[in-house]
Amino acid sequence: MYGESTSTRSLVLALPYVGSSIDLILSKKGQEFAQKRVDTFLEKLGTRLETLENCTLSQEDEEGFFDLFQAAYERVVRARSEDRIDRFAALVGSCLGGDKNWDEAEAAVRLVSDLTDTHIRILIIVTNLRVSDRESFEGLKIIPLIDNKIIDDVPPLISKFDQLSEAALKMYCSELISKGLLHDEGIGRWSCGSLNLLVPTALADWLLEKIGELGDR
Repeated sequence: MYGESTSTRSLVLALPYVGSSIDLILSKKGQEFAQKRVDTFLEKLGTRLETLENCTLSQEDEEGFFDLFQAAYERVVRARSEDRIDRFAALVGSCLGGDKNWDEAEAAVRLVSDLTDTHIRILIIVTNLRVSDRESFEGLKIIPLIDNKIIDDVPPLISKFDQLSEAALKMYCSELISKGLLHDEGIGRWSCGSLNLLVPTALADWLLEKIGELGDR
């Protein structure tokens, strides 16, 4: 922890002009930020558990729950967005009240920790697309990224984001593709190249269902 490292704090304090301000943020205010996030997490988790008819832990489940809770806790203290915190609470709560597949839930926690609110919004948009009946894309939920010259009956994804640049949107989508949540359907089709046509994967549906956002609009 930053506050426990005397040598690191000394180096920060030595920074010209801003050293003392940064030290204040990283030490006292940093602890306040972390505690507020943990409080929000526990409040949201408590609300979810109140809706469960039955929530018990067998002795065999105790270690799995500890690891899952610890994994979520470590990421909550770094989650600035309340929506992100709620996703961690959803994962822990659903696992407690469900099949108690701790390893699967912990994998979902790791995946969610790498995704911002913008990533999740993109996934919600693409998973809620209607299934295409166009030739060559029949049966797919498909969306153009920047323009709809190829698929003219589906507004491009960028039209859903007023303050997001083309470069930033491509970055977000590239990250989702790398994690297996989106598939780049444009490669090899119509000679349009990469990052032009996207479809959601089964993993995207699985993750959104885990965090309670599958089908949300």
